[in-house]
Amino acid sequence: MKVCIIYHSETGHTRHIAQHLSSAYDCHLVEVYDRAPYTALTRFLMRCKRARSEETVPIEPASIDVSDYDLLIFGSPVWAFKPTPAIHAAMASVKGCGGKRAVAYCTHGGRPGETEAVMKKWIETRDMNFYGSIAIHQKDIENDKQNGELRKLVQAAHDSA
Repeated sequence: MKVCIIYHSETGHTRHIAQHLSSAYDCHLVEVYDRAPYTALTRFLMRCKRARSEETVPIEPASIDVSDYDLLIFGSPVWAFKPTPAIHAAMASVKGCGGKRAVAYCTHGGRPGETEAVMKKWIETRDMNFYGSIAIHQKDIENDKQNGELRKLVQAAHDSA
């Protein structure tokens, strides 16, 4: 089974989880970068506003072909209780995703808010089969139990073939 993890990370927490999963499942990693022009002053405010509004932003890579993969994993930090505009843009830009199995995870410093429900909605809107999501607090990034729960979720989606 071929697995692709598509994620956006700012502080490194979401990347760290993606790398752990990659070593466990030999996944292909695709890190998405926000290419929207911000100034130092507007960076935080505009990003949170766009996250709350469920907007997309220009990203790199601009398009991601997942035709060769069986299982997709999407990872995002939580901004203003929602996933980032960059991961929303990534989900909107994936090609060949119809009918694929998908799992989501988010990393947060406070509460995940609506993030899991929003990621589920975006996955299902793209005609992927949603197998679940998990929220991981930044203090639990190295927690084997939390990471184990995500691995169990991925394994269940993996085994459902």
